[in-house]
Amino acid sequence: MTKKILIVDDNEHVLKLLKISLEKANYEVYQATNGDEGMEKAREVLPDLIISDVMMPMTDGIEFCWMIRENSSFPMVPFIFLTSLEDREMEIRGFRAGADEYLVKPVDRAVLLEKVATLLHRADKVKSMDSGAPEGVKGFEGNLADLSLAEVIQLLNLNQRSGVLHINAAEDGEIVFKKGQMLSGKYGKLKGETAIFKAVPQKKGTFRFEPGEKDVPRNVEGSTMNVLIEALRLDDEKGVGG
Repeated sequence: MTKKILIVDDNEHVLKLLKISLEKANYEVYQATNGDEGMEKAREVLPDLIISDVMMPMTDGIEFCWMIRENSSFPMVPFIFLTSLEDREMEIRGFRAGADEYLVKPVDRAVLLEKVATLLHRADKVKSMDSGAPEGVKGFEGNLADLSLAEVIQLLNLNQRSGVLHINAAEDGEIVFKKGQMLSGKYGKLKGETAIFKAVPQKKGTFRFEPGEKDVPRNVEGSTMNVLIEALRLDDEKGVGG
């Protein structure tokens, strides 16, 4: 099935160039010129991936991304930001809003298509891992090199799963979920949200989700998505600082 991509940008020239590049790669392309129009179009076509400029009139890209992540029926859709500003602070704001990738215009066509293909492949993996079984019954496991902990957490949140996510990376840990919300976290000697912040960036190791109810004291106070976004922001800032 042809993948649907929504491009949101107030520059007609950029829209045209991206549309040509993506259609040549056999994607089905939709367009919008600001965040409000983009949200309306996204709800209409349910895109498999969104590419959005950051600086736009009316609703800008940052707010648009927040709307997708917090107030839509498809919060896990891959999201790429485009900007003409080589500004790391803007990039951090983009990741804080929930973006998956951030590319500076003019974007090299090969780089764009590679990022799009990678994000679509990851999204397909996330969807396939939790399909075909009764809700709350199926457990799963995997490798962090193939599927990031952030993606696994989003999967459990979106599907409102209850159970324990076991982590075996640089250190061992676990995250307890109840109906998609993180109740408790530990990673090594760390506990609570600090443990989540340390565990999420891990790229080597394995994970295993064990469904079921587990009665534990709550030590993660923020919502799952807010804690996850903060973990990604902190990891990005660490990268900026070297």
